Amino acid sequence: MYIDIILKNNITIHYDISKELKSKKQATIARFLKQTIEQNYLKIKSVDMKFDIPKLKKDMESRTSTILGKTFK
Repeated sequence: MYIDIILKNNITIHYDISKELKSKKQATIARFLKQTIEQNYLKIKSVDMKFDIPKLKKDMESRTSTILGKTFK
């Protein structure tokens, strides 16, 4: 998983989320990305995000199962 923020002056801010998750919490990463996007909002030309879809789907299904399991005991 990564995010590339491409600015209008063709500078790319590359952030490898999967690498950072090994040493930082999700909240810290989200706060950094939010801050970066807010600081460079007027300069951003495009944003490219890549996710590990099978892993994301599995995670969402397991969370849904957990919530439904708690709701309908």
